[in-house]
Amino acid sequence: MGGRMTRRLQADALERLAADIFAAHGTPAQEAQTVARLLVQADLMGLPSHGVLRVPQYVADIRRGAIVPGAKVLVREGAAAVALVDGQWNFGQIGAQRAAELAIERAQRFGVGSASLRRCRHVGRLGAYAEQAAQAQCVALVTSSTAGEGHWVAPFGGREGRLGTNPIAFAAPTSNQPVVMDFSTAALPEGRVRLYRDTGQVLPEGSLVDRSGAPSKDPADLYAAGAIRPFGGDQGYKGFGLGLMAQIFSCLLGEPTWREEGLESNANTMWLLAVHVAVWGDAECFRAELDRMIAYVRSSAPAPGSNGVLVPGEREFAAEVRYRREGIPVEEGVWSQLVQVAQAANVEIEA
Repeated sequence: MGGRMTRRLQADALERLAADIFAAHGTPAQEAQTVARLLVQADLMGLPSHGVLRVPQYVADIRRGAIVPGAKVLVREGAAAVALVDGQWNFGQIGAQRAAELAIERAQRFGVGSASLRRCRHVGRLGAYAEQAAQAQCVALVTSSTAGEGHWVAPFGGREGRLGTNPIAFAAPTSNQPVVMDFSTAALPEGRVRLYRDTGQVLPEGSLVDRSGAPSKDPADLYAAGAIRPFGGDQGYKGFGLGLMAQIFSCLLGEPTWREEGLESNANTMWLLAVHVAVWGDAECFRAELDRMIAYVRSSAPAPGSNGVLVPGEREFAAEVRYRREGIPVEEGVWSQLVQVAQAANVEIEA
């Protein structure tokens, strides 16, 4: 299928292209670089649904005023260890990174820190902010949801969307790469449905229902009043329960936003909890014990047909090493959209 063809692009060149496109639409240089870096990082880690696929979406949001590049991120202090962040409709990555910084600062001061984020756009790969905390020697839990729209996911037993894809991320520091867990509580994230649609692919069995509630593998059905299923198949009540938990944390701590009207799609909310490991004892001891725990878990003999145990985050970090060496695979359908957006903004594309 022609839509499945890919090309290999170097991370630095792809990052410069995305940053130049955002800058051409009025984004301050540092913010353009930050958003581009986080998008390309998702591609490097083998998560294209949160990578440069999103550039045309973000540009469309800028053009209609749904993203306000350069808008000042406001911070309202809560209790001692809490910060409430207003993104003022800047890029979600800008607000989310600031929220993570604030939660980390409070964790370093009080042992535990938390921040909630409102009024921003799509925050991108949620695991990036959990990793940000782990790099500061914190254990972190992060949830995200949508503010009133983007309810793509049907609750278990229902056929109409009532929840966001509501990802959950967790990270903990080790002596090497952190343990990083990052997954949607839906059968698959909306960005992957978008990717399958834009590249002419059919969806995996059991991931979507059409508007009548019948199973569907056509990604276009999601955008015609269909819905994504919660993850878990016959035990989808587990994915639904985790998705509801993520929505409560993300939308009700602080200003309630889950049913806010008048917001455009892809308005995100986020909640982050950071726990500074040194408050519980020696940070080096924590990392060493986690190293031993990981080694013990990985010592389990491989299951039939398996290459052995993979710790959360290990596959993504391995992908980053490989793609930095070999180049990032970008679907031709995604690349053609990037080229169109760049040419429309008179942005030069490197040979």
